[in-house]
Amino acid sequence: MKGIRLSEITWKESIDIIPQYPVVMLPIGGGTKEHGPHLPLGTDQMVVDDLARRVVEAAPVLLLPTLAYAYYPAFVDWAGSVSIEARHFTDFVSDIVRSMYRHGCRKFLILDGGVSTHPPLKTMSSDLHQELGVLVAVTDILGLGSEVYAQIEEQPSGGHADEMETSCMLALRPDLVHMELAPREWRETVPGTFGTDGVKKIHIGGKMRTPNGINGDATLATVDKGEKAMAAMAQDMITFVEYFATMPLPGEKV
Repeated sequence: MKGIRLSEITWKESIDIIPQYPVVMLPIGGGTKEHGPHLPLGTDQMVVDDLARRVVEAAPVLLLPTLAYAYYPAFVDWAGSVSIEARHFTDFVSDIVRSMYRHGCRKFLILDGGVSTHPPLKTMSSDLHQELGVLVAVTDILGLGSEVYAQIEEQPSGGHADEMETSCMLALRPDLVHMELAPREWRETVPGTFGTDGVKKIHIGGKMRTPNGINGDATLATVDKGEKAMAAMAQDMITFVEYFATMPLPGEKV
C-alpha cells in the first residue's frame, strides 16, 4: 500500500507519518440517498469507498474517512434521502481542510461522488486557496473514466441510478442490486439546455421527479461494465495524484 488511512494510526504515529504523505484525500459520497427501486440508498458511499481503497493502495495519499452527508437537494422528497444545506456542507468540509492544514498539510484531493456537490466544492476550493494558500483538487464524477465510459456505455443519456451507476454496484455489491426492478426513464429537459453533441449549455435547478427516481437506462447494466468503469475512474485519480504530489505549491522554489 502506497498510501495510508489516517483512521488506522495513533496520534503519536501521525506526528511522523503525516509529513510523509503530500496529498490528503477526503472521499464524499451520500450514505443515504435515493437511487431508484433497484439500488441501495448508500450507493454513492459504497462507490467512493471502493474508489478510495483503490487510490490509497496505489498512490501516496493520506486517506480521511468518507463524509457520508452532503448537498443533495434534488432528492429531499424521496424517503430515506438526506441533504445538507450547501453553505453548511462547504463550511464543514472547509473545517476538515483547516484542521489538516494545522498539521502541515497543504495539498488536498476531494473525491467528490456527487453532481450537486460539485459547484459548491469548486467555490470552496478557490476560497481556501485565497485564504490559506492550499491546493484543493476536486474530482468531477461526470468526467472520471470518461474515455472508457464512451466505449462501453449504451444508453443515449443518463446521470442517476442509470446504466453505469448500476453497473458499478453490480461489480461491488451484487447482493444489494435488484435488477428485476431496474427501470429505464429520463428526466425531462427544456429544449436548448443541451447541444446536439451532448454538451450542457444552460443549467436549471430542480428535483428528481421521474416516476422511479432515476435518469437513464438501468436495464443495460452489467458486471463487466462496472468493473471497467471503477478501474478507469480510479486510474484517473491515481495518475493525477502522482503528478499532484510532486507539484510545487505557489511560491515554492522548484
